[in-house]
Amino acid sequence: MKAPSTGMALVTGAARGIGFAIVERLARDGRTVIVSDVDETAAYEAAGHLRDRGHRADALSLDVSSVASWRDGIESVDRRFGPVDVLVNNAGLAYVEPSESAAIEHWDRQIDVMLSGVFYGCQAVAQHMIPRRCGTIVNVASIGGMGGWPQRAAYNAAKAGVINLTQTLASEWGPYGIRVNAVAPGVTRTDIFRKLVAQRVASELDYVRRTPMGRLAEPSEIAAVVAFLAGEASSAITGITLRADGGWVPWANPHPSA
Repeated sequence: MKAPSTGMALVTGAARGIGFAIVERLARDGRTVIVSDVDETAAYEAAGHLRDRGHRADALSLDVSSVASWRDGIESVDRRFGPVDVLVNNAGLAYVEPSESAAIEHWDRQIDVMLSGVFYGCQAVAQHMIPRRCGTIVNVASIGGMGGWPQRAAYNAAKAGVINLTQTLASEWGPYGIRVNAVAPGVTRTDIFRKLVAQRVASELDYVRRTPMGRLAEPSEIAAVVAFLAGEASSAITGITLRADGGWVPWANPHPSA
């Protein structure tokens, strides 16, 4: 049997949803996990739940859109626990609104968190990983970054940027032994999705009918893909974006019922 993964993993936006599923899976795999989130109270509560289950976990208040927050956070983690072996950039948010009337502050916030924030995190950990000549980064992109989804201009632009950024950093940092990959979830059953359904911005039935596998993804399934990309089983893989979308992207049938 293969030995469990070891080392320390920092996951952003990890207090709930896909992020919490990721830290939970990495902890089960044997890693020490840092639950980072802009919601400090929720981060400490989530880390406490993991410790109650016997896992090695702690929390970090982190605003991914702030370079200073990243700098201070990485220094704090390095001082308290040692170097970050795995970084998972997961933090995100979504506003669904017509592009012609979308609030500019919503555009700025989504780009700041989901594109600039990903770069800031990658840069912050790479400055520690490069001298050690090892490390793994997994960025959470989206199938939204692979095509046009109306009323999601900023979200999709940010995720498309993450996909290209992943390729660029993998090419640049590969010689230092750093792997950079991304996972692109399809429609996943999260609190954000439930909120969109409650607001009647999204229809679960329509999404299920549009997905060849006939169901939504669960957060634990996305976490399993992240764990694969973070682990030794993917040691020869860098620069890819691995879809976990139930066949959404390759499906070309325009009629969901056909």
